[in-house]
Amino acid sequence: MTGTATRRAIVTIGITLLLAAGGCGRPVPVGSGPPTAYPSRSLPPGDQAANNADNNGWKQRHELSPQERAAGRTIKDRVVPALEKLRRGGDIGPDAVARTLHGLGFATDDVQVTAMRALGADPTPPPGAAFGIHFPDRGCVVGDVRPERVRAEVTGSAAEFGCLEPFSH
Repeated sequence: MTGTATRRAIVTIGITLLLAAGGCGRPVPVGSGPPTAYPSRSLPPGDQAANNADNNGWKQRHELSPQERAAGRTIKDRVVPALEKLRRGGDIGPDAVARTLHGLGFATDDVQVTAMRALGADPTPPPGAAFGIHFPDRGCVVGDVRPERVRAEVTGSAAEFGCLEPFSH
């Protein structure tokens, strides 16, 4: 055999082995390690629709640059103490949270505030409010104010809805 024919034979054998090892004609990515039971950020097989990833693509958030993440932390550090003060005062409804955020200088168009969602079979939502503050260009500080705590995190905005994911059920 010539060098070219030998290389071709080796490649053909290698592809055949990869297809056989992957099952169902799926190639196994080289160096990918052993397969996991199911991909991260998903449910075990059978507990979701086959097109679950496509159905939830609208929820994907932008990745933030280190500069955007730092800008978000600055906003978070400014917002949390004001919301903690509000929480300690006991007025944690959506109107009070919105007034507090606007009082910190955030524009109306950059702030989203909603009531908490009802949980389980109880139709009455728990006390508190969820909030989102959009900052340029693709960032959000999102969280909630509840009787027991204030939570806030820096994340990217989503193209479909901005900072606060809408309730869909």
